[in-house]
Amino acid sequence: MFVATNQFEESVSCSSKEFYEEARYTKAKQKIKGWQDRHPKVLEAIRNMRTKKTASPEKLKVYIAFMTQRMDLLLRSSQLKPFRRLRFRIFLFMTKKLRQLCERLTPRGKRVVVGFGDWSNQDVAGIIKKSPAGPVKVFERELARYCTVIPIAEDRTSKVHFECQRQLKNQYSQRLCRDGEIRTQKVHSVLHCLNNGCRGMTVNRDVNASRNMRRLLECKLRGQDRPLAYTRQARA
Repeated sequence: MFVATNQFEESVSCSSKEFYEEARYTKAKQKIKGWQDRHPKVLEAIRNMRTKKTASPEKLKVYIAFMTQRMDLLLRSSQLKPFRRLRFRIFLFMTKKLRQLCERLTPRGKRVVVGFGDWSNQDVAGIIKKSPAGPVKVFERELARYCTVIPIAEDRTSKVHFECQRQLKNQYSQRLCRDGEIRTQKVHSVLHCLNNGCRGMTVNRDVNASRNMRRLLECKLRGQDRPLAYTRQARA
């Protein structure tokens, strides 16, 4: 969900899995699935639902026609008392977890400024690409109640090494695939620096990106231009 690093190089993180488990999303989904299995018409509508994530007008038209016929059925089932009670419980646990995360990032008695990545602002509904994991926009709004939140463009922050501002390279490893074959695949979470001064250092992708975000926040607060390594011109 997020990784944050302060000026003392202390990192705080929360995975989507941790958030959803503590917010009781996982248990709620299991309970909802059980309810849906006992209602064949609702189950049929959910299993055969078309996708709205398409650039094709024809496919979008099929989705609209499908949903129009089943909208009343789905709305009625979601307004039943057990569903409403469960949603309210999820809301309470989610609010509690968000408050805990905000308090971890903002110690009492200190003025805190947080640079928040703007990737989630580009496609909130996830129509063009996947939505960010976890309730990122909700977390950003909640965090703004505790401290000053400044949006930071994330361009190249996960690709540039914080120490030397050089391009990082992906690590590769041998993995056993589902079909039983062993293939060389890219490791998403670990990056490698080829700069001689870094002596072949490997870094965690998310921690390195959070350190770069902090650097960009500091530049913004000082009124300095964005370093060239974090601009699109650096790709050339």
